[in-house]
Amino acid sequence: MKKISNKQFAEALYELTADLNVSDLDVVLKNFVNLLAKKHKIKQTKNIIAEFEIILKKKQGIVELEITSARELDKGVVEKIKQAFAKEVELIEKVDKSLIGGIRVKIADKILDASVKTQLSNLKKSLTV
Repeated sequence: MKKISNKQFAEALYELTADLNVSDLDVVLKNFVNLLAKKHKIKQTKNIIAEFEIILKKKQGIVELEITSARELDKGVVEKIKQAFAKEVELIEKVDKSLIGGIRVKIADKILDASVKTQLSNLKKSLTV
């Protein structure tokens, strides 16, 4: 028998709940939890919910955008960066002083690195060739 992945459970949960009335949600969720118990996946609930959140955000057109900079950025700059990437953004801001300057932007599985740290590292590599 083929194992069902956490992502597959999350996709199934999304499909089951996408167009449900709130009154029907309780029954569907109870049945889903019973299915998880039957398949010995209760310990994976946290991971399944994390996968479900990713699917839900994707279906709603919400993009997770992580901005890391050497110091806290001005709100106007952050807004311009958000607008450059998507209309609906869930923003995570981080400060990493080791970047020296510039920013690193992570969106989905892509990283755009315009930090001084990376530029210096690339320069060092090119000079040692």
